[in-house]
Amino acid sequence: FRCVALALFTVSSSAFLPRQGAMLKSADKTTLFAGSSTVVSTPVDQVVVLPDADAVGDKVRSIVLEAAKSAIEERGYFALAIPGGSILKMLMGDDILGDWTTKTTIAYVNHKCVDMGDGDLATHAKARKLFLDNWEGANTIIMDGTDKGDEEAASYEAKMKELSAEVLPRDEAGLPVFDLALIGVGDHGHVG
Repeated sequence: FRCVALALFTVSSSAFLPRQGAMLKSADKTTLFAGSSTVVSTPVDQVVVLPDADAVGDKVRSIVLEAAKSAIEERGYFALAIPGGSILKMLMGDDILGDWTTKTTIAYVNHKCVDMGDGDLATHAKARKLFLDNWEGANTIIMDGTDKGDEEAASYEAKMKELSAEVLPRDEAGLPVFDLALIGVGDHGHVG
């Protein structure tokens, strides 16, 4: 599973498989979600600095296309996790269109508990407007559109579990494994 973290005009990547629990730090590594998976610092030679947001968008779309091609060749499907925010704008472009979307399942890494049609607050509504309506055949896992957080989380989990392991692979603990997760770093340092 590949994770791409984006911060302003920087794209860096490292692989990790999240586990449940708390984030712990030590001198030489960070353990995410208190499991056996670790994220080691990205080597400086793998950090890519690009001149502007357009260049970052081009790179993001290129990474998505490469990951989709690889996953579809390997197992017939592509599982993509995306956040809201500026990354949604980076996924917009004619250079990313293609039949790969018909074999793609998309999950949101963060979403507000709001009506899915709310163009100001709903990540899904924003994604549809910016690019998703042009990604023909993409299967997007969406929330139910209520303001009941616990129920929304349970429903979203159930929707992911309903998908076959061929479409959305699972690890040994039954957690979903995405071929690519795009994770943004916000203005105030939040991640997601």
